[in-house]
Amino acid sequence: MLLQFKVYLISIIYFLGILFMILFPPRNFRQSGAKIRKIRSTPNVLKYPNYVDPKALLSIASQFSNDESEVVRTVLLTPNTYENRSIVAIELRSDKQSKKPGVLVIGALNGMAWGALNAILELADKLLFDANYQTPFFNDYDWYLIPTANPDGIQFTQDIRSRQPLEISQWSRNLTARSKTRPVEWHKNVDKDLEKDTCFGTNINRNFAYHWQDDVHKKPDLCSQSYPGSRPFSTAESQAIRTYLDGLGESIQLAIHLHASFLPKKEYILYPWRYSLRQPSNYRALQEIGEYAARQARLPDGRLYQVHQGSNDARVAGTLSDYMSGVVGIDLVFIIKPYHEPFPNYTDTSLLETYVRKSITTILSVVRGWRSSTKQNTLSFFGKDVEF
Repeated sequence: MLLQFKVYLISIIYFLGILFMILFPPRNFRQSGAKIRKIRSTPNVLKYPNYVDPKALLSIASQFSNDESEVVRTVLLTPNTYENRSIVAIELRSDKQSKKPGVLVIGALNGMAWGALNAILELADKLLFDANYQTPFFNDYDWYLIPTANPDGIQFTQDIRSRQPLEISQWSRNLTARSKTRPVEWHKNVDKDLEKDTCFGTNINRNFAYHWQDDVHKKPDLCSQSYPGSRPFSTAESQAIRTYLDGLGESIQLAIHLHASFLPKKEYILYPWRYSLRQPSNYRALQEIGEYAARQARLPDGRLYQVHQGSNDARVAGTLSDYMSGVVGIDLVFIIKPYHEPFPNYTDTSLLETYVRKSITTILSVVRGWRSSTKQNTLSFFGKDVEF
């Protein structure tokens, strides 16, 4: 008798709960779900199949905010770059009346990571228009997306892509050869205010004010691809990111730097610190989330991402990830490095598609790993956690 009473009571509670949801739907249902947006019928087709340049990026971001002004905001960061370009941030908020956990994704600090622009734009498009991504990803989080933090470097490398490659030290100092060749690698912006011996550019991912220069005894030469700038925040790009992060305050709970690995079969999910072998206080949580993401985002050939602290491979100081963790105070910071061919064939879209799909899958797997670690939006049934 008592068992029957409990069953009836639970059934009545469930019925009343469903009735309440029908009569009084959550506020963000009206504002955020698929209800106010068009759903495309081709979720497996990429919206941007060709490499996006900084000019096209600005146009696409503006189109997002014009078409979906209720949920999308485009922000032009200041100051502008050396070549007077704006760093573009795309903010996706399904409910502007409430604050949800914030996810920040910053791509392409490296001048050769062309595919990061496509990956982050594709992610934005899927969050907005693909029902498979709206719940749980779009409706449960506020997204802050920066497709490239180095538009000058991206444009520079795309413009010279068809030239013959030349070893970097020769290219930097030989003006005659430079007009018909390109460097074999380019990780910097194109700052020329400090031009010396024909060399130029600063590695933005060495220019942040957190243990700047702590990884070297002597500052690298201006011709080096690791040149960290004359001082912390000497580049317009790092200044713009600092200002933007300051404006976000405590909105961000998870930050991801979408990077690129230029070595085949060397793909990583990393976390701070990069300047030191000292482990962060929450390294266990970072490692567990990273390993969860690696399992969920298994690479096409069956391999797993290598997951570990960034400094395990090499110490690198002044990085964006260490700055976000050590100064901004974001607890969960990751660097994702899928393979990206250096100076890829601009017309071979298969390489781009592979990088984009791996990037999106890994970003969302990190978010899922975070959800899993906090038991967010999960119920336990007979000892098994079920996500809803």
